[in-house]
Amino acid sequence: MRNVIKGFVGVAMVGCVLATSVQAAFPLQLDIDVRTKRDTRSVGAGSGGEAKVQQISLTVKIRKSVGQAYTKPLTAELYVIGQQIQTGYYGIIGVVKKQFTLSKENDNTFEFSSPGYMVGKTTGNINVGGKYETYLVVVSDEDGNIIETRSGRNISEKGIEFIRKLGPKTLFDRDGNVVGSADGSAFRKAIPAAVSVSDDAD
Repeated sequence: MRNVIKGFVGVAMVGCVLATSVQAAFPLQLDIDVRTKRDTRSVGAGSGGEAKVQQISLTVKIRKSVGQAYTKPLTAELYVIGQQIQTGYYGIIGVVKKQFTLSKENDNTFEFSSPGYMVGKTTGNINVGGKYETYLVVVSDEDGNIIETRSGRNISEKGIEFIRKLGPKTLFDRDGNVVGSADGSAFRKAIPAAVSVSDDAD
């Protein structure tokens, strides 16, 4: 009888070890899908150039693809990234952060949308403002450890670190290297600069 009990205990221990090994070998993995909606329209023109406004909104869908059940809180960070016309550098148009959990009740899926962002730019004699370029999504656990990231452009780990730290003040180059900080105003100055007061010269 003792041998039978020992056998069951041994099997149970092996089962626990295997379960732990499987969980370690298959940690939580996520599929991140990002849909972007863009609409551009002209809002005015003058001797200095033409002003256009691009309205951007993004929807992020996060789904557990691999791993054991995971019910601890997660945080999703969405960084909407634009390119400055006058510098060629990239800056943050907007940031959205959401906390969520994955469960059978929500089909291990979480979805959220950004607000609509208006980005202005000018063409002609005055070239200022910006345009939407790409996005960065970071999903982290309750301790702040990154579980998954996704971006429409390759951004280095150091670049991701600075973007998360500086938020809207981050300014970086095409390779994801942080080159400085910005107050975000470059994206907002385009429309006032588009229409020249000299239009009444006629």
